[in-house]
Amino acid sequence: MDGNFFFVVGGVLVLAAVVVSFVGIRSSESFPPNRGVLLGVIALFVAIVGTTMAFAIVKSVDEQNKRNDQLAKEEGTTSTTATGLVTTLDVASPSDGGLVYQPNGLQAKPGNVAITYDNPSQVPHSIAVATSNGNVLGQVQPFTNGKQTVTLNDLQPGQYVFYCTVPGHREAGMQGDLTVLQSNTNAGPAAKKP
Repeated sequence: MDGNFFFVVGGVLVLAAVVVSFVGIRSSESFPPNRGVLLGVIALFVAIVGTTMAFAIVKSVDEQNKRNDQLAKEEGTTSTTATGLVTTLDVASPSDGGLVYQPNGLQAKPGNVAITYDNPSQVPHSIAVATSNGNVLGQVQPFTNGKQTVTLNDLQPGQYVFYCTVPGHREAGMQGDLTVLQSNTNAGPAAKKP
């Protein structure tokens, strides 16, 4: 629905109020002339206010759906597509919604790394990867019953942490270590082209 409709109905409501006020002031002795007119005016205002409220509810639902679609698009574009070879790693959490990652330790070679997180539960979880000083390198928004991938480009050898961004989950132990080894060390699954 177009947002202009809301302003039109609001304008009609204000205009009707002004007209009724003007008529009431001008003929205060005989306004309303009878009970039927009074009920008609009340019914008119109830209809206008009801229409305005219904439109506001529909418009808010439309806005929420639009925002959810926008967030879904952002989730899909949070991590940029890596160029070159990609080390693919998998991590999951239990189907009962437990606050753990399985496994809670990963190893990879330097370069591009894609971590696919499987959350089979109804409990919202996410995955974020950060450096040891807390600089977030990539993350996905909390989700349920599905898989999402965070892609990290050009990781250098060192220690990183992956964790759930839902408040309280990391503090309850939902985190793990990602170790990026020196380039001559075998680690993680075989790299593959994206």
